[in-house]
Amino acid sequence: MADKAKMARFSCEEGKGIFDSLSKHWTVIAPVEMPGKGRFSGTTLVGYEEVQSFDEIEFFKKTHFSAKSVLLPIRQAMFSYRDDKIEEAEDRVRPTIIFLRSCDIHAVKVLDAHFLNSGGYVDFYYKRLRQKVKLFLIECEKPFENCFCVSLQTNKTDDWAAFIRKVEGGYEIHARDEELEVYFPSNTENVLEPRFVQQDSCPVKIPQEIDTSIFEDDIWKEYTLRCIACGRCTITCPTCSCFSVQDILPEDKAGGERKRLWSSCLVKKFSLLAGNHDFRTKEGDRLRYRLLHKIDDFRKRQGFNMCIGCGRCDDACPEYISMFKCIEKINQIIEARAING
Repeated sequence: MADKAKMARFSCEEGKGIFDSLSKHWTVIAPVEMPGKGRFSGTTLVGYEEVQSFDEIEFFKKTHFSAKSVLLPIRQAMFSYRDDKIEEAEDRVRPTIIFLRSCDIHAVKVLDAHFLNSGGYVDFYYKRLRQKVKLFLIECEKPFENCFCVSLQTNKTDDWAAFIRKVEGGYEIHARDEELEVYFPSNTENVLEPRFVQQDSCPVKIPQEIDTSIFEDDIWKEYTLRCIACGRCTITCPTCSCFSVQDILPEDKAGGERKRLWSSCLVKKFSLLAGNHDFRTKEGDRLRYRLLHKIDDFRKRQGFNMCIGCGRCDDACPEYISMFKCIEKINQIIEARAING
């Protein structure tokens, strides 16, 4: 019953004052339309940006990219060093609110597992940002193209600080985080329940047992011929978190700055080791590594899949390599082997 007091409805006009009050203390990151930024001339891209009002937020269209750069910046300074002194990079990030759909909230759970619960190691730089973030849930009533979140059980979530819905003439919100509810009026006793998508546009069965003998299947030869190792799938994926570390040196080379930058297991030389040994030289082998990590390896360690079924990698691939089609092919291989013994 306590949740009922936290329900609010407010008009677009009232929302301006609410947002102004909220933005004094929080940076708000949300889906927005970006005219002219699409892959083709004159097309629109939907992505994540800082917004200055509720009216800027795109509630109903699929984002081409995720908001993972808020928690894992594309370029992130770690520390600087000069002579015998090491200084941590300053943390200038304000407390942040991110508007996410259910699948992307599950993606944050994956990143949390990577950086906060991986073999007992906690990543200092990720944790510092994660502690400042609150998640606002936005709805998916219908599946978008190439989505299969229901198959991955990421279509529903209860892990949100507030849930907001755009309605005619304004907004409805359920804020259950004490830090956030003070910004919103409490003017209704109705309980606002999120509506979640119930059916995939591309349903797929996630295999539960994958034998390592599948590494030698001819399927990967096909993908070696098709994949161009551009890395677009990993850039658009909300759970891919590979990075490289670089030292940026000044001209006198007396000191420097260490940064980490996004990388991709699909690109050339990502797996290159000391001694010039590269153990995944073929594109199909790299794709196999990424695919099995998403639906098998990660689950064995963490208990849930790394893939969230958002379909962004399918949307972005210039060679039309589809994640859910890859999963279907693996299922076919497993079933054929079971029949043939």
